[in-house]
Amino acid sequence: MHLGVKRAMRLLSCAVLLISAFALATPVPANDQACEQCLGGGLGAPIKIEVFSDFECPACRVLFMDTMRQVLKDYCTPDKVCVIYHEFPLPMHKYSRLAARYSLAAQKLGRQQWLSVVESLYEDQAVWSQNGLVNVSVARVLSPLDYQKVQKMIDDPAINQSIDRDIALGQKREIQSTPTFFVTALGKEQKVVGGLPYNVLKDFFDKIVK
Repeated sequence: MHLGVKRAMRLLSCAVLLISAFALATPVPANDQACEQCLGGGLGAPIKIEVFSDFECPACRVLFMDTMRQVLKDYCTPDKVCVIYHEFPLPMHKYSRLAARYSLAAQKLGRQQWLSVVESLYEDQAVWSQNGLVNVSVARVLSPLDYQKVQKMIDDPAINQSIDRDIALGQKREIQSTPTFFVTALGKEQKVVGGLPYNVLKDFFDKIVK
């Protein structure tokens, strides 16, 4: 069978599985979904995706670069989907918590600065995960003034407390590996472990929002 046909069949199978699983998904109370870590879209969007991610995790990089970045562009801009990112640095990764601290510090500057830092950290993952120079990836996408602000904030105990809260939330929701994300729509929530191709999520979204 031609590789292109095989790939199309796999994507169709993934989409069918997601839609089928969603029919059996756990109902979620509408008032149980408040979160301030919205990377794109608004909390009132009809679909919400909560991602538990580790900046040093290669699979998390693929999910962001190949899938979530396109979701942010195509579905968050028109406010059809809200994408929320939670920091979930794994103990085995030497610099992932430092990267999470920079991410949360940038978040306090504004959504655009935060998104720029998130994107840069994933783009440069192969470099800073080896040399530990997370700050270089951050500095290249922020203004000098914003970078100075971030440098001051990363040592704020509140930053570490925020990371600890995300980790505790992930543990409560039985996160065992990254990436893991939750899709909430139509009053139900479906847990997805690992990545999904953009086209699979797109097919699912288009069945709910036009």
